[in-house]
This record gives sequence, C-alpha cells and structure tokens, in this order.
Amino acid sequence: MLQDAGLTHIHSTDYKRTLSTGEPTAEATGLTINLYDARDLVVAASLIAATPGRHLVLGHSNTTPGFVEALGGEAGTPIAEMEYDRLYIVTLFQGNVSSVLLRFGEKFSG
Repeated sequence: MLQDAGLTHIHSTDYKRTLSTGEPTAEATGLTINLYDARDLVVAASLIAATPGRHLVLGHSNTTPGFVEALGGEAGTPIAEMEYDRLYIVTLFQGNVSSVLLRFGEKFSG
C-alpha cells in the first residue's frame, strides 16, 4: 500500500505485530525498520520531526494517538484494541502541522 509513497524512513516499536506490519513495506522499499521506545513518545516524535523525509511510524492502539499529538496533529477518537483500519498522515512543514485520518481495509464495527 505504501511502497510508492516516497518513504525515506520506517519506525516501529519492538513488538512482533508492528514489525510484521512494517516488513512488507520495508522489503518493497529497501528501507530498514528503525526501533523507537513507545514509553517515551515525546522523544521519539521529536527525533522524527527533526529528521527530514517521509516517515512511516508503526504503533499501537494505546500509543498512536499520543504519537500523533506529540507531533502536533489531531489524534481523533480513541482507538479500540481490535481496530486496525486507521492511517494517520501528519505533515510538518515550515513550522506548521496538519493531520488527516484515513481509513482502509474492512471497516471496524466494534
């Protein structure tokens, strides 16, 4: 889905599910998955914000909204534990932040 998005970095927590989610995109793009600590989202978001490029950040229902907010975006409603259909696009440009929440795949009905 994202192999043609012009990604320059892929970031994931060190959990099997997030790593497995990122592996197909990493293989398709030739990028390495960089690990971040979900216990310190502000530091991880700051490092990503300071690194130019297009970043794919893989997270969890209990960390992704906080990560989006740490970047300055809108997190939206809480993510349910079994909800896997969200894609946040957070754009940082010249000190401005915009965020969009997209849905993909089967609609979550929980």
